[in-house]
Amino acid sequence: MSERRGAPAGKAPKAAKRRSRSKAPRKLRFTREGRVFLLVTLGVGAAAVNTGNNLLYLVLGLLLSMIVLSGILSEVVLRHVRVRRRLPRRAFAGSPCLVELEVINDKTRAPSYSVELEDVVEGDATTEGRCYFLKVSPSASASGGYRLIPGRRGALPLTGVKVRTKYPFGLFDKWRVIELADELLVYPALAPDAPAQLTGGVTGREVPSQRTGAGTEVAGLREYRDGDEARSIHWRRSASLGRMIVRERHRDASRRVTLAVDERRPDGAGEAWDARFEAMLSSVAAVAAQTLEAGAAVEVVARGSSSPLVLPGQPPDPVWRFLARLEPIDPGDADEASPPAEAARRFEVGAA
Repeated sequence: MSERRGAPAGKAPKAAKRRSRSKAPRKLRFTREGRVFLLVTLGVGAAAVNTGNNLLYLVLGLLLSMIVLSGILSEVVLRHVRVRRRLPRRAFAGSPCLVELEVINDKTRAPSYSVELEDVVEGDATTEGRCYFLKVSPSASASGGYRLIPGRRGALPLTGVKVRTKYPFGLFDKWRVIELADELLVYPALAPDAPAQLTGGVTGREVPSQRTGAGTEVAGLREYRDGDEARSIHWRRSASLGRMIVRERHRDASRRVTLAVDERRPDGAGEAWDARFEAMLSSVAAVAAQTLEAGAAVEVVARGSSSPLVLPGQPPDPVWRFLARLEPIDPGDADEASPPAEAARRFEVGAA
């Protein structure tokens, strides 16, 4: 009995994955031109049967061969095609952002013509435009982008990409969905009418800034420049290197601003309360950004949770991520959670 060797362990999963991608279910529908073409084909077929005219039979064979050829060539376009997605670094509710899609043609000889990519978005979002590629050469790739407008903050799931084509004659619209799971975290919209940045802060220890200047935290070492103070010279390091080396320090921030958010949802609250809650988070996001621009550290605290402390000179993304995932809590859970700490400013959902 002969023994058949299996494929190497590393190659078998890749081959199975390629087969699963190529065998993804196809869907097909007639275009407007395709419906007209089908009616003409049926008319020519009926006339050929009734009259027995050989010329009509030849025309009928030509029309049917175009339908068969359209199915074969469109299948060649969709086979052995991969897709990559590049999400934007930031996305805000109600504001358009650019999502990039890249199509990779893994075929070694046959190009893919008239390829169109469309994201499958599950959630409150609007897409503007699609990515269209006239030709993707063998073993090559092409990239394009489209505008995505998230409807609300939070996690926006993107489950797949629809790859479609009307090649070669535009008679059929044929597509398949490639599974490509991603999650886009949508930040709250920045309120344009947010209050001005706070002039006062919570009294507490100084917070080191990422900007260099006079302070207590050492940022690093650098060569001596004219105007540097003598007390900043690192004498041991200077002696070992044979040139003057000074300590560079972080500038101390004089303020640490804490923004308190009350996410407790009262009994009987409806859509109006939800809208005011989202508007409140938009104001908090805008005030946090303004506070950082003013040179103060900022954090957001809620009932039982808080954001990381963001130092001056750093982007406000940690605070925005916290606000993007913050959800209202029921009154029962709110009683058990600790109330927001003393803060420079409190944000609550007002009455209608």
